Order: sequence, then structure tokens, then C-alpha cells
Amino acid sequence: MKRIIRRGLKIIGTSLVVLFVAFAIWFMSGEGVQNPGKITWGVTFFPKQAEDLGVDWREAYIALLDDMGVKHLRLAAPWSVVESRMHVYDFSDIDWMIQEADKRGADVILAVGRKLFRWPECHDPVWAMGIEGDEFENEVLAFLEESINHFKQYKNIKTWQVENEPLFPFGECQEPKPNKELFVKEVELVRSLDSRPIMSTDSGELGSWLAFSAHVDQLGVSLYRVTDNPVFGRFYYPLRPGFYQKKARLASLLKKKLQKIFVSELQLEPWAIAPLPEITLREQFKSMSFSRMQSTVEYAKKTGFGDIYLWGSEWWYWLAKEQGDSRFWNLGKELMRE
Repeated sequence: MKRIIRRGLKIIGTSLVVLFVAFAIWFMSGEGVQNPGKITWGVTFFPKQAEDLGVDWREAYIALLDDMGVKHLRLAAPWSVVESRMHVYDFSDIDWMIQEADKRGADVILAVGRKLFRWPECHDPVWAMGIEGDEFENEVLAFLEESINHFKQYKNIKTWQVENEPLFPFGECQEPKPNKELFVKEVELVRSLDSRPIMSTDSGELGSWLAFSAHVDQLGVSLYRVTDNPVFGRFYYPLRPGFYQKKARLASLLKKKLQKIFVSELQLEPWAIAPLPEITLREQFKSMSFSRMQSTVEYAKKTGFGDIYLWGSEWWYWLAKEQGDSRFWNLGKELMRE
């Protein structure tokens, strides 16, 4: 009898493994949309990234608006920039970007909170380091409240992004680490202050898209094709466009309040462990050549997402201005005209 039970359990276990493998293969496969419809292209911009590359960030930003013709921007209000001194707020740089966008009819997704895009992800001001527990949480919420109350005057801000990949373990974040309880409080605070849609983001490849989706109106996901890892070296994701389609359908089915899922970060710059300025141009192109940029754009079109925000515009501008290579910048211009 025991032998029969063991055999039965073994058959069930094997069947479950086969079903799991079959599901994984199905989930990761699929060529995606063959004839994508109209795609709204946007661009993410972060001033410090341009500065680190050695270019004037205001000049690069105006070039995005006037030369590239960007009409949809994703910007950030980093805590370390806005409140570099405790309870002294300086919104001037972000104000300027939003105002310049508005002059040209461009709309904005504004990312607010502690953990935003670009390294080190958690942009904590120096004075906040060492503060712990409820006191730290209160400072985060106070900063968020000041930010929303200030920026809600701008009509061209269409969406608030609260935190960036808030529950994904990436970046350098001091204690306390980002957590769901604080994230929910942040979302509730923003809802109490303004009626515009709220979004957050998750890793397109490694995130579940489910951990916090019930609390936001929109979900932005990253799309990366190649990364560098100190353990595994350069890694190319073996995913096909259908993977993102199926994942989006599943998230929408399970989180019915989600109004939209879109690509908030399409990788079109090199991924490197060291800062880009410390890497030779040859090494940069090994990670993100122009042909890889072209193929990544075509891949993204097949995922079926209607909104796609490009990642790497600061690098394209540096290539055009400092290296005499305008191919990447010009491709961005072509996409904005589609």
C-alpha cells in the first residue's frame, strides 16, 4: 500500500513539474504583436546623469524638447535635491523643467518619494542618514506632502509616480529599507492631496507586477535586454515579446483596478557596474551598440504596450555632442515623429 502511495505521489509530483515547465515555456514564449498600432513614445530625464557625463543638463533638456520634439516626459523630484537641508525646500530645478515642458505642450509624469530612478535609487539627503523608525518615516511623508502641495499647481503633470520599484531589492538604501506599509501610506497621502492618477513601477523581467498593484492606478514596468552582473557577467534575457503581453494580461486579470500598464523604462543605454564615464566607449558599445538599440526598439513595439518611455537620452546627447555620434539621438527623433 505504501509503495502504491509513494508511486502515486511521484506521478503527481512529476505531473506538477511537467505542468510548471510547460506553463513557464508558454509564458516566456510568443512573438508578440506583429502589427503594433499607435505607440506614444516618451523619455525619462535625470539631470544628474547628464552632469555625470559632463554635459550641461539644461542644454540637454532643452534639446530634448526643441530638437527631439519630446512631448511626454518622466521626471523626478529627488529628496536629496529638494531638501538638501532639513525642512528647507528648493524646487527650482524641477520647476524649471516642468515650466519649459509646459511652454512646448509637453506633459509630465513626476516621480516623488524616497526611492526614485537612477543610482543609488534611494536619494536620501545626508542629514536624514542615521534617523530611524517612525521619525524617519515621518520625514519621508513630510517631504512627500511638501512636494505634492508644491507641484500640484502644474496642470501638465498628468500622473504622480510614487516611488520607483518600491519593493524590488535593487539600489543602495539605508535602514529602514523601503517597505510596503510605508508605500501604502505614501499613496494614501498623495490621494488625499490631489486627484490625478497614481502609478509606481516594477521590474519588467524580475518583478511580480502584483506586490503593490492594488494600490495604484497605473503600473510602469522596465524592459531590459542586457545587464551586467559581478557574478554572472553580461547576461542577455532569453525572453520573447509575448512574455510581457502575457504578464500584463495576468496582472490586469488579478488586479482589476489597474487602469494601465506601460513601459516606463526601455533600456537604450549601456548597463555597466561602473559609472558610464569610467568605461571606454568601446566597452559601452559592447553593451548597447546602435544595432542593439534598433533591435530593442523593434522588440518593444511587439510587446503590445501603447506607451513606452525611453531610457538613456542623457547618454545619446553626450554621444552626439562630445563624441560626434548622432545615430542614437536621431533614432530618438524618428520615434518622436511616429
